[in-house]
Amino acid sequence: MSLIFRKLARNNPRNIITDAQILVISCRKLSIVPSVYDGEDPAPKFFSSNVQVLLKRLTRPDFTKVFRKRTSHGLTVLKTPTYKFLTNEELEEEIAKANERADRLLQMPPVVKIQQHIEDVLSKDPALVGYDTAKYIFTDITFGVANEHRFIVERDPDGYLRSCDHDVRKRLNQVYFPTLGRKLREPVMFSDLEKFNSLLDREQYEFVLDRACVQYEPDEPSYQKITSMTYQHVDNKSKYELLRSTRHFGPLVFYLTWHQTMDKLMLELLQSGAVREAVLLTALRQDIHGDVANGDVARTIVQQILPTPVQLTKPETLTEEDIQLDSKCVECIEKYIVSNSSMKSQQELALQGFREHYQQLIELSRGLKKAHGKQ
Repeated sequence: MSLIFRKLARNNPRNIITDAQILVISCRKLSIVPSVYDGEDPAPKFFSSNVQVLLKRLTRPDFTKVFRKRTSHGLTVLKTPTYKFLTNEELEEEIAKANERADRLLQMPPVVKIQQHIEDVLSKDPALVGYDTAKYIFTDITFGVANEHRFIVERDPDGYLRSCDHDVRKRLNQVYFPTLGRKLREPVMFSDLEKFNSLLDREQYEFVLDRACVQYEPDEPSYQKITSMTYQHVDNKSKYELLRSTRHFGPLVFYLTWHQTMDKLMLELLQSGAVREAVLLTALRQDIHGDVANGDVARTIVQQILPTPVQLTKPETLTEEDIQLDSKCVECIEKYIVSNSSMKSQQELALQGFREHYQQLIELSRGLKKAHGKQ
């Protein structure tokens, strides 16, 4: 490497700074170390009812984003919208259908422990040793059998009959029962690190995660490494808004909380004035790790937050009920910052800014009520 720099400096001294900067940037990309769920199984925590409710609420469902127009492969034209005149009862039915459809679109990919290597020797027949140099694979292709339960075995040249490992099972299942959009070979966007980093730098997070869900199973090492690197990239750049109101935001929040690196997300919530969601995040950490000093208080406040509407925008006026609830949220976050936060100074500053803005909003709301004779 030193010879290359000397040659660059000899030919054009001005380029040496640029090349050094490029080298630093490439090293910075390599600083993201992927992590997988290879220790404690996260599935019981992830699928628990309390955690699912918190993750869905933190997703902050916005129908404008959930039902946005997206590229439709195979369709030459967009569908013509249909307009209807509805009664109040029919409108409520359509809203209920829209909520159900939104729930399906926001269904989170499961978070499970990484798959374990299959070492299941069924039998050994010495008479078959040296019979052939190739393996023989036997696959049950019965329709209606789940792929993960399908019987697939291989006979090795050494006479062993053993269950196939996950990668072989996946290829054979894809041959006989192909999954739409999945390729037999790993897509270049995942196998080529430069192309993968380029997608992350262009902030194509949702595209990467959608493609990973099609290509891999949730317990595959490749899937967990790709999603881990994507989540860390989102967290490093604080681009949470790009995944909010998508099915990937819940697993992102769970990943950050599981690894106890959710303080930057907490800071973003405080800076945007979402103190109620900050309490939900505190309660999520308590449910996963149980190490929050005021965890029981956070859980109590969560029961008051859940019946309230999702706050997609900052409120222009406040009710007395809102003021009381938000005051409890601020007190809860104050205790969290003192006891558990790794970004105390930044979060305290953000919370102070929220207090000042909120006090102005309280004065405005109460002034309007007094002007209208409502006290």
